[in-house]
Amino acid sequence: MNGRVIALDVGERRIGVAVCDPLGITVRPAGVVPAEPRERALATLQRLVREEEAVLVLVGLPLTLRGEHGPQAQRVLEFVAALRGVLDVPVELRDERYTSAEAERILAERGGKRRKRRPGEVDEIAATLILRDYLTEQHLQQMRAAREDADPE
Repeated sequence: MNGRVIALDVGERRIGVAVCDPLGITVRPAGVVPAEPRERALATLQRLVREEEAVLVLVGLPLTLRGEHGPQAQRVLEFVAALRGVLDVPVELRDERYTSAEAERILAERGGKRRKRRPGEVDEIAATLILRDYLTEQHLQQMRAAREDADPE
């Protein structure tokens, strides 16, 4: 898929945002949006999608370790329903069970507990991880398809 993709890590207080370049090669953190009031969050994300000329929005779905929908996943699903109502691009859900823990690990490696974290830093990194995972999956699918096209049986 050519075009920018935006990934969101939706929390109760903040929404971490990450964006890729139009070719899906590089990923950059794109800030944090306050989750409340919801109308303002939706308007901000709508503006960001338009400014970045995004063709897709990914939203991390926080499933339980068993892969089930808990209370947080239900809140995210409600937010996604509202988001789909204001965007003109597709919104896809992505399993994000381990992204916050991985984001915490990355921050710990960067400076441990000595460095003061800014609010939303974990959310922003989690969004970046969601997007990187998606892009890696897309590239692998493209490579498989190209290999199958080059080697017909």
